[in-house]
Amino acid sequence: MDERVLEWTKVLESVYRRAPISKTLNSDIWFDDQARAHFVLRFHPGVCHAMGDLHGGIISAMVDNAIWFTAAAQYPWVWVTTTEFHTYIIKTPNRQDIYSEGWIIHKGKRLAVAKAEVRAADGSLVAYGTGTFAVLSHIRFDLEQVEARLKEIGWPPG
Repeated sequence: MDERVLEWTKVLESVYRRAPISKTLNSDIWFDDQARAHFVLRFHPGVCHAMGDLHGGIISAMVDNAIWFTAAAQYPWVWVTTTEFHTYIIKTPNRQDIYSEGWIIHKGKRLAVAKAEVRAADGSLVAYGTGTFAVLSHIRFDLEQVEARLKEIGWPPG
């Protein structure tokens, strides 16, 4: 990975860690040497449906995180926005931590396509999904903008 992309992935990691959703989910992000986003979600009761296992929306969020951050890593300091994404849930993770990983399928000037898998701690496939992203090269995206937006919503509290 070149230095510009490496620097950008560090910014993206910081962006995610500042977001309220990372605290709500009790999740974290890292990038591998191919600029693919990886996430972990530590199982806790706050992400469960009424039957006591991970809610499908949380699993879908893990797909969304992996595909968006993997796509965003391909376009340093440019905003990419989701135009659509699909999640296919295969099985329950049975109260295990889950991990998601993204891959780029297509990287174009105006459009990116990514895919992701979500796996339980035991390695079993829980879900997979795909997403399409518009590359809005006229919109600069940086940490200062993130901090300003979070301040607008009163985050962090206190």
